[in-house]
Amino acid sequence: MQSGTSITESTLLALFTIVSLSLACWLARQPAKTSVGITLGVLLGLVLIYTTSALVAFLANVLPFGQIDFWLSNLVAKF
Repeated sequence: MQSGTSITESTLLALFTIVSLSLACWLARQPAKTSVGITLGVLLGLVLIYTTSALVAFLANVLPFGQIDFWLSNLVAKF
């Protein structure tokens, strides 16, 4: 059974999500007041996750992720 997303697309989403959450956690620790930090961190995390998921969805329409997966699987199979 095949799913609708490729391994490359899932990897990009995971990478961008980790970066987004890291930046949000970093920003949440910066202000002196805890409530301001939590609010800024949550807002930045949501904005970055939505933005990066839209970017990956756009790239999925432009780049041949299925072909990239095929090339990567052939490359891995040689080793």
